[in-house]
Amino acid sequence: MNHPEENSCGSTDTEVRPHGLLPINKPPGPSSFDCIRVIRKSCSFPRKWKIGHLGTLDPFASGVLIIALGQAVRYAEYGLHSVKKYRARLWLGDETDTLDPLGQVTDSKPVPDDWKERLDEIVNQFTGVISQVPPAFSAKQVDGKRAYKAARDGKIMELKPIEVEVKSLEFGEPDENWVDFVVEVSGGTYIRALARDIAKALGTAGHLIGLERISAGPFSIDEALPLESIKAGCTSVYKYHLYPVDRILSHLPECIVGETAIEKISHGRKLVDGDFESGLPEFDGETGTVRIHDTDGNFRALGRTDGDSIIPFKPWDVH
Repeated sequence: MNHPEENSCGSTDTEVRPHGLLPINKPPGPSSFDCIRVIRKSCSFPRKWKIGHLGTLDPFASGVLIIALGQAVRYAEYGLHSVKKYRARLWLGDETDTLDPLGQVTDSKPVPDDWKERLDEIVNQFTGVISQVPPAFSAKQVDGKRAYKAARDGKIMELKPIEVEVKSLEFGEPDENWVDFVVEVSGGTYIRALARDIAKALGTAGHLIGLERISAGPFSIDEALPLESIKAGCTSVYKYHLYPVDRILSHLPECIVGETAIEKISHGRKLVDGDFESGLPEFDGETGTVRIHDTDGNFRALGRTDGDSIIPFKPWDVH
């Protein structure tokens, strides 16, 4: 991994200004916001210092949670919907209201004798673009109210199905009434809902009893730092484990600009042919979003193309 001083998107003084991405390995128990509170307290960040995360992990779940620090928070939306990969354990026979081990059992059904033989059929049924109803305990909103808040009050909201993509699904060796699976999905997919629907397709009820996110976008579990390590030594954490923000922008086409374009970017002025060190990327349509780098490889801004020019936005303004 490149240290911040070797691959930076701005200032190299990360001890004073930690701007970037910190992938952590969240343990079961704390919420995603609990992790942010731990980092803020352990690192003694000022109350106004921006910290966010790129994709919530349920409290019972563990694994990769990407934390954005400082100016990197402005680009978090580009990592929220990245492809994610999970390792999960599905318990068959009982469904809980939360679809995880923290909830109350709401439905129990016998487990069919042939369920193990039908797993190959289930793989085909739940691979590709599928429709799923989000869990009652989720952050989905109906009429401005979060579904999980209504569920806590005993009011189950009717949530509309959403389309998600399951890119791959692989089951492990099944046990008596549970089975492990590894799944890679598009952003916004609820693994708890997927487990519920797999159990129903097998002719029974079910819920997750274990969930680990093993990758999120370009970050793998091997790169994620345990939350306890941050408590032990925060300064070294964001000095040696902080990644540049454009790591989560790697799916966008790159445009390299020369020195004359840097001032234009800071003022939001349009970039034209003479500003580019490389040609404009090609898009399926007439417009698209690009990441703009200078000739040293530093990320400078995002840009919207309108044919033969680029309008910069969200400049990286850390000095």
